Amino acid sequence: MTLSLRAQQVLCPLSLTSPGDVRTAPREKGVYAWWFTRGALAVPAREYAMTDGRELLYVGIAPRRPSAAGQESKSRLRARLLTHATKDASRSTLRLTLGSLLSDQLGLELGMHAGRASWGPRGEGDLTSWIGEHARVSWAVDEEPWLIEDELLAGAPLALNVDGRGDAFAVSLSARRRELRRAVREAARRP
Repeated sequence: MTLSLRAQQVLCPLSLTSPGDVRTAPREKGVYAWWFTRGALAVPAREYAMTDGRELLYVGIAPRRPSAAGQESKSRLRARLLTHATKDASRSTLRLTLGSLLSDQLGLELGMHAGRASWGPRGEGDLTSWIGEHARVSWAVDEEPWLIEDELLAGAPLALNVDGRGDAFAVSLSARRRELRRAVREAARRP
């Protein structure tokens, strides 16, 4: 499979940015990539794209693909990256995914906090610290980032992008996230 120049730029970035510095990302449309220290997460052994000792495990876009009616989100790279780097699991599937993989190691428990399902103030802080230590990010500006994302999802192993995948790890991770959300909703309904 031959990848477009933009997809190749995502797989082979010139530099990586610390999650603490994502405020430098442009306020434009684009695709972003999360790179993690090799071995920091329990993911299947694959030949992931590598740079600077880190494996590419997740890609995302801002904004998401427009709806069938042509409605487009106002989300842009900087805001989306800040959400993943600093907000909480209710706003970021990446944070929910990382927390579910690291819950035992970091002592995380998903619960309702300030009306949102999150790892709680301490847990989200611990997760942010872990992300700062083990993750880096890169991005590429593009007016139709969903085309690049489609290309990358079809052509590169990305352990943390689970939508549409049927391998055992993806199925297990999806089920784990679903169960966490279900348990929090049930607990919130109890008196």
